[in-house]
Amino acid sequence: MENFDLTAVIPAHNAADTITSLVEEFLSISDLAVQVIVVDDASSDDTPRLVQGLMDRHPEVLAILQPTNGGAGVARNVGFPAATGRYTIFFDADDQLHPDALVAAVHELDRGEQDVAILKYRYVRGGQDTDVAMNSHDLNIFDKVLGSASSRTVRLVDAPDLLHLTNYPWNKVVRTATFQESGLTFGSTTVHNDILGHWHTLLFADRIVLISQEVCTHIVLAGGNNLTNRSSRDRLTLFDALDETYDLLVRNPALRKRYAHIYWGSVIRVAGWAAARVDQSVRDAFDARLQEHLLRINLADFYNIQVRRAPSLAQTIVRKAMG
Repeated sequence: MENFDLTAVIPAHNAADTITSLVEEFLSISDLAVQVIVVDDASSDDTPRLVQGLMDRHPEVLAILQPTNGGAGVARNVGFPAATGRYTIFFDADDQLHPDALVAAVHELDRGEQDVAILKYRYVRGGQDTDVAMNSHDLNIFDKVLGSASSRTVRLVDAPDLLHLTNYPWNKVVRTATFQESGLTFGSTTVHNDILGHWHTLLFADRIVLISQEVCTHIVLAGGNNLTNRSSRDRLTLFDALDETYDLLVRNPALRKRYAHIYWGSVIRVAGWAAARVDQSVRDAFDARLQEHLLRINLADFYNIQVRRAPSLAQTIVRKAMG
């Protein structure tokens, strides 16, 4: 079996317009031996034929065809066990790759032997002609941890705010063996499935390197299928995704206790973001699911938040949980 430096796992659903050029761009990175795993998520367009053709032409490409549409998280879970590269990136089929930053991340991981690299990114939103920088929330966290450095290695216990980064998979490069051994899993929901993957990645990384280079431009098309454009009952799956993530913490009580204030602060923040985008027809159901999830909080964790960590957060949890 060929030794790959990097595996790109790419979920693809109706991605015929972009999948060929993206795969070929990964394969054209001269400084890295790249394996590409494309998981077709029951596309109804020409994507299955195209990815089959890519596999026929390129021995570095593995095409996996899913019979039913399970969402990007399920597709990543299907593809990741087949990854043989030393590192893995989970990339979206319609995003733009910045290869030089990806090469830099792999070289940094080789030098420092960290378990995950997190890079900056850019956006194109709603058909804009130009891309824009990463969101200000994530930029503030990068600035806090990086300062003026181009890269910095930390442990999560010393930089827990990294858990507050937006739950994107495509700006992380992970050490494949570490996360295959720890059972890295993305959520089973069709949307919000990145939350579980984000938390698992950071919780089970021994060391994390932040890199100031931008590894991709994330495309959010007006009227497209991106989460940003969802405002219907799909938003309720947020709480299925949060339940899966909290289950991970429950199974690891030391981590749950250490990062409870971060987790519940993230729940309040993401629920507030989603609540502003739900249809009024599902708002009562949304509020009920939020209350149900908040009531899962461990009482000892709540006491610690209330007395030591973040009293104002504790007050918000009580207010939201009581309706």
